[in-house]
Amino acid sequence: MILQFPPNGRRERSGLVKAGREIERESFRIIDEEMGHHSFPGDQWQIIRRVIHTTGDFDYSHRVCFTPDAISKGMEALGKGAPIYADTRMIQAGLSPWRLEWHGNEVICPTSNPQSKEAAEKSGLTRTLAAFRSCGRDLNGAVVAIGNAPTALLEVIRLIREEGVRPGLVIGVPVGFVQAEESKSSLAQIPEQPSITVSGRKGGSSVAVAILHALLELAEKVDGR
Repeated sequence: MILQFPPNGRRERSGLVKAGREIERESFRIIDEEMGHHSFPGDQWQIIRRVIHTTGDFDYSHRVCFTPDAISKGMEALGKGAPIYADTRMIQAGLSPWRLEWHGNEVICPTSNPQSKEAAEKSGLTRTLAAFRSCGRDLNGAVVAIGNAPTALLEVIRLIREEGVRPGLVIGVPVGFVQAEESKSSLAQIPEQPSITVSGRKGGSSVAVAILHALLELAEKVDGR
């Protein structure tokens, strides 16, 4: 299938061509219809619906968890151009450049730094843990997105608890069988840290991207763009 761009050769302001917007709109209509009545506030539903859209899995409607100020703090941080620290290049590659351009959010993948591999080999730690340990106070005010590595999330939790680091928002949704569920549960138990998590073993980089896209959309609407 060949996608046709608008006559002026540019994308629509939303970043999607007309055909893409229509497909997305129809997908959301189907999700709303199949979900039926629910009690989620509008902003929470925007995030949950986009996760369902990405995964095709309505089970996420029971699994996405928010601290009370997670969405407002996440929107605030992204709206101010806060950097996004991601544990995988999949998150970095999956985020829409045109959404990031709205507020100039830079995506940083600490594991891409060759020094993180050297630090991991010397310390015996995982590369993602070593990478996030090296970030330290750079995470203050930033949005942290963990979709794959529970050890990275556990290190972020340690930085919060022991070193007083305060990210603007932590999206902790690592997938898997070893430490994934435990790390997400530990994050949810820090009430002073705004966070969005997914209970159980489910999650992943695509889920983190979906949450970030929804937050970027919400922040953009607040600005009236």
